[in-house]
Amino acid sequence: MAILEGGQIITKVLKQENVEYLFTLCGGTIESIYEGCLNDGIKIIDTRVDPSATMMADAYARVTGGVGVSGVTRGPGHAAMIYGLATAHMMGSPLYSISGNSDADQLDMGGSQEYNQTGLVKPITKWTRLVAQTERLPEYVGTGFRKALGGRPGPVHLNVPYDVLYDKIDDSEIDYPEPVNSRLQGKVHGDPEQIDRALKLLAGAESPVIIAAGATHWQNAAGALLDFVEATGIPFFSRGGDVNAITRPHPLFFGMASTRFGNASKELRNADVVLALGVKFDTNISYGKPPLFHEDATFICVDIDAEEMGKNRPFDVGIIGDLQPVLNEMTNGVSRHDFQKPTDWVERLTLVRQAFRQRLAEAENSDSVPVHPLRICKEVRELFGDDATISLDGGDASLFSHMALDHYHPPYLLFTGPIGGIGQGVPFALAGKVARPDHPSVLITGDGSFGYGVIEYDTALKHNLPIISIISSDEAWGIVRHPQIQRYGLERAVATDLRAVSYERVAEALDCYGELVTKPGDIRPALQRAADSGAPAVINVPTIFTSAAAYCPQ
Repeated sequence: MAILEGGQIITKVLKQENVEYLFTLCGGTIESIYEGCLNDGIKIIDTRVDPSATMMADAYARVTGGVGVSGVTRGPGHAAMIYGLATAHMMGSPLYSISGNSDADQLDMGGSQEYNQTGLVKPITKWTRLVAQTERLPEYVGTGFRKALGGRPGPVHLNVPYDVLYDKIDDSEIDYPEPVNSRLQGKVHGDPEQIDRALKLLAGAESPVIIAAGATHWQNAAGALLDFVEATGIPFFSRGGDVNAITRPHPLFFGMASTRFGNASKELRNADVVLALGVKFDTNISYGKPPLFHEDATFICVDIDAEEMGKNRPFDVGIIGDLQPVLNEMTNGVSRHDFQKPTDWVERLTLVRQAFRQRLAEAENSDSVPVHPLRICKEVRELFGDDATISLDGGDASLFSHMALDHYHPPYLLFTGPIGGIGQGVPFALAGKVARPDHPSVLITGDGSFGYGVIEYDTALKHNLPIISIISSDEAWGIVRHPQIQRYGLERAVATDLRAVSYERVAEALDCYGELVTKPGDIRPALQRAADSGAPAVINVPTIFTSAAAYCPQ
């Protein structure tokens, strides 16, 4: 017989779910969970600010394909996690957020730091619950995992009052459901008739294209996607703003489908048949309409979530099912149809991409001072290759990075996603190093964005997470300042300028590695020194003030 506190009961369930890490910032209402983590061998990664814990859990989920778990205290801790929770919500990331609360018998009485915490997060979670009974913790904790991973993934939230977390109960009186018995283990296969209709349309298309969304990653469908692509010769793109699963460059992969880039996605308007895999037709993909797609294009939609089917963009063929079995069934059915690989279409996309790359080449190879942001991106790409964990943060810095890295789109390319926010970069890089400790974790960021997370270099040192941040320092909130100047003139451009800050010296003050680089030719050696140092590192590079939008004509 063992007498356990509520927090220890929570961690027993987390251990059953194979949770390895809890990302957290301490608070008096959640210390019982820490005690359970120590007992159950769950590693605690504590951050310096509450939002970072939630952001790290989000990024960890994306990289691993599992669930990332965060824990914060009640009141202000809960409020501070909202940004990270909203980011995960819009990305469709299975983040499991846990927060404390006032005593259950004081709820609605104005208890310590009390407000309606579940009501606050309900619009940005798939599921949220306040647990009022300690003995029901295993039930509710397990339900959260089922909700986070079931169907289209997304964040969930568990709110646990102080007395429920610290109440002691005989472990023998608690039922711990086995995860394998509490959720579906099989996959949903597609309707054979609809699959055959889809194959017939694709076989007869002159300019077919595939758009692969984040479901490709979450449903372990990358291999099935590539098998279908290679069987048909159909080119494919990733959905703009989504996590994806393309871990190596592929000759038929043409980057992110988005109106924000001048890459081959500008040719999507000429696609006649579009196979959309788990695609959410929101603003990030122009709602499936012009200017990204032609109004008369034929759409084949495959999704596990029937509620998303036909939203904003009507479909011609709809297939409900998991992407992996549906794509396997489609590959098996290719031989039943007269597929002619669309070589002319692929050649056209290739030429457009080559022209796009040529537009970038001058800036990428420029030796001018101050440095061009694209030169930073090129040096990171060529030094660390395609196997590093790369995080992106900032406005123009992030857009330039997407351009330079559009040849692949793995789940370990971490960026803000549809929320379009900034400040996640350092936490994302830290989580990337936790999830892939044997690979470099590099952040490309703007100077404004870096300011959000610089204190987390203390976290990096404390937990031996030698990330490298390289900062494009143009002394501006550039993505806002450029249109501000265009609209109102330079003399009216206010609140968008920044001081030149010695970020490398801030890193040194935190006992990390720091270096200032002013010449393009010195960037790669500095990055190599940072990597060789074995310490968390910051490379500060003054860059020209230039707009990423100017490099993306549509």
